[in-house]
Formats: sequence, structure tokens, C-alpha cells
Amino acid sequence: MNALARALETSQQHRFTLDDVLRMQEAGILDESARVELIDGALVEMASEGELHSRLKMQIAKQFILSVGDAVQVMVESTLRLSPTNAPDPDLYLYDQALSLGQINGSNVGLVIEVAQSTLRSDLAFKAELYAQHGVRDYWVVDVNTDTLIVHRGLVDGVYRDVTHHGAQETVTALALPSVSLCLAELPIIR
Repeated sequence: MNALARALETSQQHRFTLDDVLRMQEAGILDESARVELIDGALVEMASEGELHSRLKMQIAKQFILSVGDAVQVMVESTLRLSPTNAPDPDLYLYDQALSLGQINGSNVGLVIEVAQSTLRSDLAFKAELYAQHGVRDYWVVDVNTDTLIVHRGLVDGVYRDVTHHGAQETVTALALPSVSLCLAELPIIR
């Protein structure tokens, strides 16, 4: 075993906070365009998006923006502050416009959506666990490969107890934002 491996095995890793990351960006240490998320104090590289993933994400965002008006704020690839050391960048998240962005956290965000093309396993396991532990009540995963919407709800003790799969023809409405609904078959890319 080399010295680096031994050091990593025996040392305590430094956990960054979102404030640390923002200061690193301001100082030019971390490029603002870096595709990373802050997960449990570590900077985790995000997977590259395929064309289908990007197009579907933007079509969903466009549909939501056109349908909800001023009542709901739609955020695309924006940092969601769950805790000082957990700040993922979900594909989309939505919240009641009456709240300021600084007030948004896991317990009051209206809906979190991840679009999965190559990241399905991670979005259904790791990300679902992360969002559940931080109180996100409504978490959806759009499986690009099967045109399926997987809805996580029924949060009990930091675990989703109700996970349902919806085909492209089914319409699903957000729990906390009744003006927000999605039917994948209505998106041009799915037809």
C-alpha cells in the first residue's frame, strides 16, 4: 500500500460547507462552471448529460413555467440547500413563489425532479435517500430510457414509504403544488 492510500485510510477527511464552496468560487480556486454537487461535505462530480436528458429536462421546465404562472418558481440545475454540508443540484425543483430562494430547504421545497438517463440507479437509491433524510416530501425521477415517472412520497422517519411507477400516459400532480402536474406523453420528445 502506498503512502497516499495509507494517509487516506487513517486520516479524517475535511467536510466542506456550502459557504466554503462559495468562497472557493469567489477566490477562483473552484471554477463556477465546475459540474459538482456538495454531498455530505464532499464535492462530488456530476455525470455528464446526454442530449436526450438535456432536451427532456428543458421541455419539462418549459411546460411547468408555461402552466403555473407566477404562483410557482421553477429552478433548473440550481443548488438546493438541504443543510450546510448538503447542497445538490437537482435537474429541477419547484417551490411556492411566496417563499424567497434563501428560505427554501428540504422541508418546504414543493417538488424535486431528477431526469435519469445514465444515473437511474443513483437517483433511485442515493439521491432518494439524501432527499428523504432532508425532508423532501415529493421527489420524482423521470426515467428517460423507459418513459416512466417514479414518484417518491410518504415520508416517514427520513424514508420514502410510497414509491410508485407511472407510465408515460399517466398524469401525476405534485403534493404541495396542485397547479403542477406532469404527463410525459404530452412532451414532444416522448411522443
